[in-house]
Amino acid sequence: MEQQKIDVLKVKKLHVAFQTSHGMVYAVKDVSLGVRRGRIHALVGESGSGKSVTSLTIMNLLAGNGKVISGDVTLNERSLLKLSGKEKRQLYGDKIGMIFQDPTAALDPLFTVEQLLLEGLRKYRRMSKKQAREIALESLRMMNLHNPEELMKKKPYELSGGMCQRVMIAIAMSMKPDYLIADEPTTALDVTVQKQILEEIYQLSRKEHLGVLFITHDLGVVAEIADDVSIMKDSRIVENGTVEDIFYHPKHSYTKKLLDAVL
Repeated sequence: MEQQKIDVLKVKKLHVAFQTSHGMVYAVKDVSLGVRRGRIHALVGESGSGKSVTSLTIMNLLAGNGKVISGDVTLNERSLLKLSGKEKRQLYGDKIGMIFQDPTAALDPLFTVEQLLLEGLRKYRRMSKKQAREIALESLRMMNLHNPEELMKKKPYELSGGMCQRVMIAIAMSMKPDYLIADEPTTALDVTVQKQILEEIYQLSRKEHLGVLFITHDLGVVAEIADDVSIMKDSRIVENGTVEDIFYHPKHSYTKKLLDAVL
């Protein structure tokens, strides 16, 4: 009987450093983790722990002074760090999407919601404007956004923070990705809206068989949404496990310290 192939986004023994006036400074040291489709993997750490640099490396979005020293990021064993420019555009448009902490900064204020949604669909999917518009409307409805036809006419500055974040997720999901990298996507939102966005990301992972790497500093959020957890401290992962392992059987002293602060 043929063994079923498991679709996995992997980070393998990753080391990332930045060139500074004081020499090379390591932001990520020997980081390994795996994200599977249909599961939410939380990467947890305090500010400066290296979690956002890890997510930017996965997305090939490192700043100019950043460099992968060793290690790899793979999707089904294919390296994402050795792709050509054309291959990167196709893969990141098609297989992996990203949502950021501040949607108002990430969404071009000069574009309408319709223009923002249609840009990627027409560029990467090579479809007609009519087809792209239908998919855009479907993506907005998926995010429980009411009256999407009217919403399409608006620009980001006319929307609330929660609405902008839903639009950003809709843009990412319109490309039908297999994976979503979510970097602190609810930090800038009030508690009520935060809970709604978390529920929507959770439902997307289940209904669309979406693999999510969820970057956060908040273990309370992790308890609500995650299946698997990696704890990061001082540029390294100090503990990996299922959410049950981390919350009920933590091994590392740092994990226990984080839990003591929220429980």
